[in-house]
Amino acid sequence: MPRKAKIDCIVFGGGGHARVVMECLRLSGVARPVAVVDANPALRGQRVAGVRVAGGDESLPGLKRRGLRHFAVGVGGTGDNRLRQRLFELGVAHGLQPLEVVHPTAICSPDATVGRGVQRMPGSIVNTGVVLGDDVIVNTGAIVEHDCQVGAHAHLASGSVLCGGVRVGMRAHVGGGAVVRQGIMIGDGAVVAAGAVVVKDVQPGDVVAGVPARPLRRR
Repeated sequence: MPRKAKIDCIVFGGGGHARVVMECLRLSGVARPVAVVDANPALRGQRVAGVRVAGGDESLPGLKRRGLRHFAVGVGGTGDNRLRQRLFELGVAHGLQPLEVVHPTAICSPDATVGRGVQRMPGSIVNTGVVLGDDVIVNTGAIVEHDCQVGAHAHLASGSVLCGGVRVGMRAHVGGGAVVRQGIMIGDGAVVAAGAVVVKDVQPGDVVAGVPARPLRRR
């Protein structure tokens, strides 16, 4: 049952991840999405999960004049998280406050440190000593074990597992169902393919896949 929202907010992006973000916001009662910002002209004036698409970036000044002061990034990312970073920084540059997005079934240790705009999706688990940077996604069913550190704008996709003490760099992507062994370092902008098992450090920008994971290319 959705809880009564405390504030109204903007959602950047009008795709599937945006719909999940809006559902989380409604169920938690943190905020009520009232406007979608998306650069796709075909979406302008349409509705996403019942919320009208106001337009692209140019619509932000008008939305601020309506009194909206909070936002959530509704773009997921499938390997390149630079767009998420750009949208997050766009919102902050316009003086908006990033919202933490938390599904009611998400679990987080009180001893974890969570940055601005972090998204913890249904069934995700964040254990003690974890540090999550700004704008991180811990997607549906993902597990972040004790003492991991995850850099800003990184995406831990659905069902992925970080064992204890893993370090994940900024804008990195850990694909669905991937497992990262304890103590491993994953560099900035690296991509771990879905289903991979990572037993060696991954260099910045590398794309790795397989069991065990091996480099495919460098972006």
